[in-house]
Amino acid sequence: MDTGTRGKGIRKIAEKIFTPIRLAMLSFLVVILTGTLLLLLPVSTTADGAMSFIDALFTATSATCVTGLTVNVVATDLTLFGHIVMLLLVQIGGLGFMSLSSAMYLFIRKKVSLRKRMHLSEDLSQTDMSDLKRMTFDIVRLTGIVELCGAVLLTAAFARHYDFGTAVWYGVFHSVMAFCNSGFDIVSENGTSLSMYSSDPFILIVIMLLIVFGGIGFVVISDVVRTRRWKKLKLHTKIMICMTGALILVGAVGFFAAEFSNPGTMGDMNVGEKILNSFFQSITSRTAGFFTIDQNSMTGFSQSLTILLMFVGVCPGSTGGGIKTATLFVLLVTVYATLRGRDQVVISRRSIGRETIAKASTVLTLAIGVAVVSMLGLSIACGSDFTFGQLLFEQVSAYATVGLSRSVTPGLNIAGKIIIILDMYIGRIGSFGFFMAFVSPSQRRSGVKYPEAGIIL
Repeated sequence: MDTGTRGKGIRKIAEKIFTPIRLAMLSFLVVILTGTLLLLLPVSTTADGAMSFIDALFTATSATCVTGLTVNVVATDLTLFGHIVMLLLVQIGGLGFMSLSSAMYLFIRKKVSLRKRMHLSEDLSQTDMSDLKRMTFDIVRLTGIVELCGAVLLTAAFARHYDFGTAVWYGVFHSVMAFCNSGFDIVSENGTSLSMYSSDPFILIVIMLLIVFGGIGFVVISDVVRTRRWKKLKLHTKIMICMTGALILVGAVGFFAAEFSNPGTMGDMNVGEKILNSFFQSITSRTAGFFTIDQNSMTGFSQSLTILLMFVGVCPGSTGGGIKTATLFVLLVTVYATLRGRDQVVISRRSIGRETIAKASTVLTLAIGVAVVSMLGLSIACGSDFTFGQLLFEQVSAYATVGLSRSVTPGLNIAGKIIIILDMYIGRIGSFGFFMAFVSPSQRRSGVKYPEAGIIL
């Protein structure tokens, strides 16, 4: 066998082993481990000595997976160097390692191979690879524009409270965190997030807009920017905009009604502040992790509503997690069609394929499965220290890469932290892709069709 033939054989074997989703998983793992090593440096923390390995791993995972859960107070326990490390991890994790590397290839005018486009397609939750080159440019350009605008606006807002240099850094940091849907902040020295700005509409509205832009998906943003007409928008774009608006409105109404008279949250606010904070809680619950009201003081209804919104998450191809709004939409319309006895699920004279419906059902089943297994582990490891409700809130927040917490994370033991770390990692990759990575490509397709089984439901 000559060298060329041997080389082709090795490449074929490597391509079978390192599938696109496996490479994406490995890429995120490399970023997490690199961030862990940087956070282990004494220069990263304000305390004497270095951070413990498990805490550094937890923090790096939370940042790379754009979650926001933390075992320490980022504002006071990390130095400027540590904050810069966190900023870079969140930016890389938010945009996706594969999309950033592909963008660099494009900028230096190197041809992007089919395999590289497959990796990028997997990371952006896309099936059509024809527009990925254009989309990569859109991602980088739109991200830069949105984050820059957010940084300028937040700098102007923070300049009212801090010196200009500090205001600029705070503006840049929180703009990136909001757009990438991560809940880290460096303004609260006691871990109360943005509670001090609960009556500041300018800061909260800017943060909310950044969160929505980051969570609605790059595909949607690109389509809106290029089309600019509702009638010409893709069906996917219309559905995601409607689902996002509906979830925000339903959440805001729910929080407003449940917390209106609650003295521990919004009871002492005026009506305008109650409306503002209700919308903020609704938007942040699905992806971001910033908060303006005490999550522990909310009513049971609001805590349950928060868990549901976190579980749903944001849109596909975005910087956030959850089962995604598209999955929820497909499941809802499938239920509606089934109840009406329809053989096809039709939306705007277009049918939703069986494969899409099967994938949506699989995503939901896997998410519930991960939650059940994680809760069993957390109950064994930390059940004596926290209630079931507290642990469930934390688990869903981790899996959906949200970052909201009921003050559980800092008190977790090593086993509990490892479980939450795995939840964040699986949630960022996506349960469907994560478990698909353990299935051999040769086993995914079968040309044999078998007769249907008569299973009674």
